[in-house]
Amino acid sequence: MPSPATVHLVQGDHAGAILRQACQEYGLPGAVRVIPEDLSHGPLDDGPARIAYMRACYHGFADWTHVITDAFAPWRDLIGFLDRDRTAALIIWAGYNVSEAIFLAMACSWLAGRHETLFRAAPPDPAISRYVSQHTPQEIAAAYHVRTHLSNTQRGALARSFTRIRDRCGPLRRWEHGRVIGVPLTHYDTLLLQSCGPEWRPASQIIGTAMAACDPANLLSDLFFSARLQALIAAGRLGTCNPKTDHPGSNIFRYMVRHSAI
Repeated sequence: MPSPATVHLVQGDHAGAILRQACQEYGLPGAVRVIPEDLSHGPLDDGPARIAYMRACYHGFADWTHVITDAFAPWRDLIGFLDRDRTAALIIWAGYNVSEAIFLAMACSWLAGRHETLFRAAPPDPAISRYVSQHTPQEIAAAYHVRTHLSNTQRGALARSFTRIRDRCGPLRRWEHGRVIGVPLTHYDTLLLQSCGPEWRPASQIIGTAMAACDPANLLSDLFFSARLQALIAAGRLGTCNPKTDHPGSNIFRYMVRHSAI
Protein backbone atom coordinates (compact mmCIF):
# COMPACT_ATOMS: atom_id res chain seq x y z
CA MET A 1 0.00 0.00 0.00
CA PRO A 2 1.18 3.57 -0.64
CA SER A 3 2.91 5.36 2.20
CA PRO A 4 1.65 8.78 3.41
CA ALA A 5 4.12 10.36 0.97
CA THR A 6 1.73 9.97 -1.96
CA VAL A 7 1.16 12.08 -5.06
CA HIS A 8 -1.90 11.94 -7.29
CA LEU A 9 -1.04 12.68 -10.91
CA VAL A 10 -3.94 13.71 -13.14
CA GLN A 11 -4.45 15.29 -16.55
CA GLY A 12 -6.39 18.54 -16.89
CA ASP A 13 -7.43 21.30 -14.51
CA HIS A 14 -11.04 20.16 -14.19
CA ALA A 15 -10.09 16.60 -13.26
CA GLY A 16 -7.53 18.04 -10.84
CA ALA A 17 -10.20 20.12 -9.10
CA ILE A 18 -12.46 17.07 -8.70
CA LEU A 19 -9.57 15.03 -7.31
CA ARG A 20 -8.63 17.73 -4.81
CA GLN A 21 -12.24 17.85 -3.66
CA ALA A 22 -12.23 14.07 -3.26
CA CYS A 23 -9.08 14.32 -1.13
CA GLN A 24 -10.62 16.99 1.09
CA GLU A 25 -14.05 15.42 1.49
CA TYR A 26 -13.19 11.71 1.57
CA GLY A 27 -9.76 11.66 3.15
CA LEU A 28 -7.64 10.49 0.23
CA PRO A 29 -4.01 10.91 1.23
CA GLY A 30 -1.44 12.89 -0.68
CA ALA A 31 -0.95 15.95 -2.86
CA VAL A 32 -2.47 16.48 -6.30
CA ARG A 33 -0.27 17.38 -9.29
CA VAL A 34 -1.90 18.36 -12.59
CA ILE A 35 -0.50 18.10 -16.10
CA PRO A 36 -2.65 20.62 -18.06
CA GLU A 37 -2.82 18.80 -21.36
CA ASP A 38 -5.02 17.23 -24.02
CA LEU A 39 -2.82 14.62 -25.63
CA SER A 40 -5.27 13.54 -28.33
CA HIS A 41 -3.65 15.84 -30.90
CA GLY A 42 -0.43 17.71 -31.54
CA PRO A 43 3.22 16.60 -31.54
CA LEU A 44 4.55 14.62 -28.59
CA ASP A 45 8.26 14.58 -29.40
CA ASP A 46 9.21 18.23 -28.85
CA GLY A 47 7.96 20.57 -26.12
CA PRO A 48 8.42 23.91 -27.94
CA ALA A 49 6.95 22.42 -31.15
CA ARG A 50 3.90 21.30 -29.19
CA ILE A 51 3.43 24.83 -27.84
CA ALA A 52 3.73 26.21 -31.38
CA TYR A 53 1.06 23.76 -32.55
CA MET A 54 -1.31 24.71 -29.73
CA ARG A 55 -0.70 28.40 -30.28
CA ALA A 56 -1.67 27.96 -33.94
CA CYS A 57 -4.88 26.23 -32.83
CA TYR A 58 -5.72 29.29 -30.74
CA HIS A 59 -5.67 31.57 -33.81
CA GLY A 60 -9.21 32.80 -34.34
CA PHE A 61 -10.33 31.01 -31.16
CA ALA A 62 -9.03 33.10 -28.27
CA ASP A 63 -6.06 35.22 -27.31
CA TRP A 64 -2.94 33.26 -26.46
CA THR A 65 -2.21 34.20 -22.84
CA HIS A 66 0.02 31.32 -21.78
CA VAL A 67 3.59 32.15 -20.82
CA ILE A 68 4.89 28.59 -21.08
CA THR A 69 7.25 27.98 -24.00
CA ASP A 70 7.86 24.25 -23.52
CA ALA A 71 4.92 21.86 -23.15
CA PHE A 72 7.10 19.40 -21.24
CA ALA A 73 8.00 21.87 -18.48
CA PRO A 74 5.22 20.52 -16.17
CA TRP A 75 6.78 17.06 -16.41
CA ARG A 76 10.19 18.40 -15.42
CA ASP A 77 8.58 20.33 -12.59
CA LEU A 78 6.97 17.08 -11.44
CA ILE A 79 10.33 15.31 -11.38
CA GLY A 80 11.81 18.14 -9.31
CA PHE A 81 8.88 17.97 -6.92
CA LEU A 82 9.27 14.22 -6.48
CA ASP A 83 12.97 14.58 -5.77
CA ARG A 84 12.40 17.27 -3.14
CA ASP A 85 9.38 15.62 -1.53
CA ARG A 86 10.87 12.12 -1.45
CA THR A 87 7.57 10.75 -2.69
CA ALA A 88 7.04 7.05 -2.12
CA ALA A 89 4.08 6.42 -4.42
CA LEU A 90 2.29 8.00 -7.36
CA ILE A 91 -1.33 7.38 -8.23
CA ILE A 92 -1.74 7.97 -11.98
CA TRP A 93 -5.36 8.77 -12.80
CA ALA A 94 -6.25 7.57 -16.29
CA GLY A 95 -9.55 6.48 -17.79
CA TYR A 96 -10.36 4.52 -20.90
CA ASN A 97 -9.98 7.11 -23.62
CA VAL A 98 -7.40 8.37 -26.08
CA SER A 99 -5.97 11.29 -24.13
CA GLU A 100 -5.71 9.56 -20.75
CA ALA A 101 -4.34 6.35 -22.26
CA ILE A 102 -1.51 8.43 -23.71
CA PHE A 103 -1.16 10.25 -20.39
CA LEU A 104 -0.65 6.95 -18.53
CA ALA A 105 1.96 5.79 -21.04
CA MET A 106 3.68 9.18 -21.05
CA ALA A 107 3.84 9.20 -17.25
CA CYS A 108 5.52 5.79 -17.25
CA SER A 109 8.00 7.06 -19.82
CA TRP A 110 8.91 10.14 -17.78
CA LEU A 111 9.12 8.09 -14.59
CA ALA A 112 11.17 5.27 -16.09
CA GLY A 113 13.89 4.01 -13.77
CA ARG A 114 12.64 5.94 -10.76
CA HIS A 115 12.11 4.46 -7.32
CA GLU A 116 8.51 5.54 -6.70
CA THR A 117 5.83 2.86 -6.61
CA LEU A 118 3.22 3.48 -9.30
CA PHE A 119 -0.49 2.78 -9.16
CA ARG A 120 -3.21 3.36 -11.69
CA ALA A 121 -6.63 4.61 -10.65
CA ALA A 122 -9.39 4.55 -13.26
CA PRO A 123 -13.10 5.43 -13.44
CA PRO A 124 -15.16 2.58 -12.03
CA ASP A 125 -17.41 1.90 -15.04
CA PRO A 126 -16.06 2.78 -18.51
CA ALA A 127 -19.41 1.82 -20.04
CA ILE A 128 -20.90 4.90 -18.35
CA SER A 129 -18.09 7.44 -18.54
CA ARG A 130 -14.52 7.03 -19.68
CA TYR A 131 -12.87 10.25 -18.45
CA VAL A 132 -11.76 11.06 -14.91
CA SER A 133 -13.32 14.53 -15.18
CA GLN A 134 -16.76 13.01 -15.81
CA HIS A 135 -16.98 11.61 -12.27
CA THR A 136 -18.01 13.01 -8.92
CA PRO A 137 -15.59 13.34 -6.00
CA GLN A 138 -17.36 10.44 -4.30
CA GLU A 139 -16.86 8.20 -7.35
CA ILE A 140 -13.23 9.26 -7.54
CA ALA A 141 -12.74 8.33 -3.89
CA ALA A 142 -14.22 4.88 -4.57
CA ALA A 143 -11.89 4.45 -7.57
CA TYR A 144 -8.87 5.26 -5.38
CA HIS A 145 -9.67 2.33 -3.10
CA VAL A 146 -9.56 -0.14 -6.00
CA ARG A 147 -6.41 1.25 -7.63
CA THR A 148 -4.06 -1.27 -9.21
CA HIS A 149 -0.31 -1.58 -8.76
CA LEU A 150 1.84 -1.19 -11.88
CA SER A 151 4.63 -3.74 -11.90
CA ASN A 152 8.02 -2.98 -13.41
CA THR A 153 7.04 -5.10 -16.40
CA GLN A 154 3.84 -3.10 -16.89
CA ARG A 155 5.68 0.19 -16.45
CA GLY A 156 8.19 -0.80 -19.11
CA ALA A 157 5.49 -1.89 -21.54
CA LEU A 158 3.61 1.38 -21.07
CA ALA A 159 6.78 3.43 -21.57
CA ARG A 160 7.47 1.56 -24.82
CA SER A 161 3.87 2.15 -25.84
CA PHE A 162 4.42 5.87 -25.44
CA THR A 163 7.48 5.69 -27.69
CA ARG A 164 5.33 4.05 -30.38
CA ILE A 165 2.57 6.64 -29.97
CA ARG A 166 5.04 9.54 -29.97
CA ASP A 167 6.90 8.37 -33.07
CA ARG A 168 4.13 6.81 -35.16
CA CYS A 169 0.73 8.15 -34.08
CA GLY A 170 0.19 11.72 -35.08
CA PRO A 171 -0.77 14.43 -35.44
CA LEU A 172 -4.25 13.29 -34.37
CA ARG A 173 -4.93 10.18 -32.33
CA ARG A 174 -7.84 7.88 -31.51
CA TRP A 175 -8.53 5.08 -29.03
CA GLU A 176 -9.64 2.02 -31.01
CA HIS A 177 -10.09 -1.48 -29.57
CA GLY A 178 -7.90 -0.75 -26.55
CA ARG A 179 -5.06 0.78 -28.56
CA VAL A 180 -4.03 4.30 -29.55
CA ILE A 181 -3.78 4.80 -33.32
CA GLY A 182 -2.85 7.80 -35.44
CA VAL A 183 -5.19 9.45 -37.96
CA PRO A 184 -4.80 12.53 -40.21
CA LEU A 185 -5.81 15.96 -38.92
CA THR A 186 -8.58 15.87 -41.54
CA HIS A 187 -10.21 12.81 -39.92
CA TYR A 188 -13.12 14.77 -38.43
CA ASP A 189 -13.61 17.24 -41.31
CA THR A 190 -16.51 15.23 -42.71
CA LEU A 191 -18.21 15.45 -39.32
CA LEU A 192 -17.84 19.25 -39.38
CA LEU A 193 -19.15 19.47 -42.93
CA GLN A 194 -22.15 17.34 -41.98
CA SER A 195 -22.84 19.75 -39.13
CA CYS A 196 -23.26 22.59 -41.66
CA GLY A 197 -26.14 23.07 -44.08
CA PRO A 198 -27.61 25.37 -46.72
CA GLU A 199 -28.60 28.03 -44.21
CA TRP A 200 -26.28 30.27 -42.23
CA ARG A 201 -25.56 28.70 -38.87
CA PRO A 202 -23.46 30.07 -35.97
CA ALA A 203 -19.97 28.61 -35.91
CA SER A 204 -20.44 27.82 -32.23
CA GLN A 205 -23.41 25.57 -33.05
CA ILE A 206 -21.47 23.72 -35.74
CA ILE A 207 -18.56 23.14 -33.36
CA GLY A 208 -20.93 22.08 -30.56
CA THR A 209 -22.71 19.62 -32.85
CA ALA A 210 -19.41 18.04 -33.86
CA MET A 211 -18.26 17.78 -30.25
CA ALA A 212 -21.52 16.07 -29.24
CA ALA A 213 -21.13 13.54 -32.07
CA CYS A 214 -17.72 12.30 -30.90
CA ASP A 215 -17.71 8.80 -29.50
CA PRO A 216 -17.23 8.47 -25.70
CA ALA A 217 -13.59 7.34 -25.90
CA ASN A 218 -12.50 10.07 -28.31
CA LEU A 219 -13.88 13.40 -27.15
CA LEU A 220 -12.37 16.49 -28.75
CA SER A 221 -12.40 20.09 -27.60
CA ASP A 222 -13.91 23.23 -29.11
CA LEU A 223 -10.31 24.39 -29.62
CA PHE A 224 -9.58 21.49 -31.97
CA PHE A 225 -12.82 21.85 -33.92
CA SER A 226 -12.37 25.61 -34.17
CA ALA A 227 -8.99 25.09 -35.83
CA ARG A 228 -10.39 22.53 -38.25
CA LEU A 229 -13.43 24.68 -39.08
CA GLN A 230 -11.12 27.56 -39.94
CA ALA A 231 -9.00 25.22 -42.10
CA LEU A 232 -12.10 24.23 -44.07
CA ILE A 233 -13.03 27.88 -44.50
CA ALA A 234 -9.51 28.73 -45.69
CA ALA A 235 -9.71 25.86 -48.20
CA GLY A 236 -12.90 27.33 -49.66
CA ARG A 237 -15.14 24.44 -48.58
CA LEU A 238 -17.26 26.62 -46.29
CA GLY A 239 -18.49 30.19 -46.52
CA THR A 240 -18.69 32.67 -43.65
CA CYS A 241 -20.26 36.00 -42.85
CA ASN A 242 -20.26 38.23 -39.80
CA PRO A 243 -23.83 39.48 -39.38
CA LYS A 244 -22.78 42.19 -36.94
CA THR A 245 -20.05 43.98 -38.87
CA ASP A 246 -19.65 42.32 -42.26
CA HIS A 247 -15.93 42.74 -41.71
CA PRO A 248 -13.36 40.08 -40.86
CA GLY A 249 -12.89 39.57 -37.14
CA SER A 250 -10.47 37.64 -35.00
CA ASN A 251 -12.86 35.15 -33.40
CA ILE A 252 -14.51 32.34 -35.34
CA PHE A 253 -17.41 32.27 -32.88
CA ARG A 254 -18.61 35.64 -34.24
CA TYR A 255 -19.30 34.10 -37.61
CA MET A 256 -22.13 32.36 -39.40
CA VAL A 257 -21.10 29.40 -41.55
CA ARG A 258 -22.64 27.41 -44.41
CA HIS A 259 -21.52 25.28 -47.32
CA SER A 260 -19.90 27.66 -49.75
CA ALA A 261 -21.19 25.65 -52.70
CA ILE A 262 -24.85 26.19 -51.70
